[in-house]
Amino acid sequence: MAMKQTQTKLFDFSDVGLDFCAGSKNLFPDRFKKMLALGYNEQTVSSVAVTGNQVVLTYGMSHGYVADRVLKINSGALATINSGEFWIDAVTTNTVTMTIDSAPISVAGGFTTKVASLGWELVYENAHIHIYKFKHIDETDMYARLCFQNATVTGNRNCIAVGVGRTVDLSTGVITDENCLGDLRACATVADATANIRWDFSASTARTYDSYTYSQGLAVFGKGMIAGSKYHIYIAASPSTSTSFCFNYGIFPLQSNYAQLNYPALLAANNGASTGGIGTNSASTNRVYVGKIQCLCSGTNASSAFKSSIGTTSYYPSEIDGFNTTGCFPVFVSTLAEGQPVGWIEGGLYQVAYSNSGYPSITNSTSPSITSDVDFNSNVLLHHIGSGVIWLCSPIEEIGYGS
Repeated sequence: MAMKQTQTKLFDFSDVGLDFCAGSKNLFPDRFKKMLALGYNEQTVSSVAVTGNQVVLTYGMSHGYVADRVLKINSGALATINSGEFWIDAVTTNTVTMTIDSAPISVAGGFTTKVASLGWELVYENAHIHIYKFKHIDETDMYARLCFQNATVTGNRNCIAVGVGRTVDLSTGVITDENCLGDLRACATVADATANIRWDFSASTARTYDSYTYSQGLAVFGKGMIAGSKYHIYIAASPSTSTSFCFNYGIFPLQSNYAQLNYPALLAANNGASTGGIGTNSASTNRVYVGKIQCLCSGTNASSAFKSSIGTTSYYPSEIDGFNTTGCFPVFVSTLAEGQPVGWIEGGLYQVAYSNSGYPSITNSTSPSITSDVDFNSNVLLHHIGSGVIWLCSPIEEIGYGS
């Protein structure tokens, strides 16, 4: 067995060390900090067994790790290999098995491990305002300003106002890039983002769920998963029990020859003021911005950023592939007003060619889900938009090769 890539990582809202739901407003700043920059669920290894490139870590108690996460080893001989990050192949209650090429024959225990973060750097934090540094696909620095919902505010949905830019004032916590959409640069609260472009996570303004765990919120919000790397993040979950109210948010690498467009694509939504509930099918509220330019991703107008029902049927014909295989294609981006091409998302997000039937279950207890890429033998995070006629996916595979 060969070592698997560790650049792109997968998280589940249910993971030990996260354990939150889409309505957990009070938990969001801490959980995003863990996923983006810090990692989570630190445990101490008691012993290590090495057989060829198969390495088994044994812990003195139940570790809480699951297969297909990336484990970060913080010290010792293994920490010098692949930056100390390794894909978890299998687990038992107190062991983790990984494939590590060039592992030493003998490795002492006593070191700590945790689930690795996406590798973003938290460069500013002031209460509910975080600024993270991440990488554009060309390896230049980019900044994401996350204005979380203030935990003391009542009568607002759980949501995040997200601004993306190349320059930032870290003394004030403001993005200074003029190509960042206006009030996302410096909004003091989510409600101050008057353009209403944000990542919405709950459909109602109720405070009942503010500190809910994953299991407490499961009946209402269902599953939630995140995929990402130092170049991107994809968030897939649902804000309520309605199959129409699901969300797909993120930041994805895109390049352009125009300076105003040489930014990642921000996938968000406009569900109106944060002081009211969501009352519209999520397919019609998607918004895509590159810099401060509103764009489309294969859609036809502002109310449908993505085109519905791409496939005539949901599978390849049997003479091509006999096992109900569905294809996907790159997300092409164009300006909204003029329909002029901007480029395409270079990794981390694809649209799936399902038709208006034959697609997976769209209940919030079954979607998002993990499927497999048969060509590259990698996991794929799969989720729908609206009532099942638009599907997106994010392969858990390497997307950048700069370093």
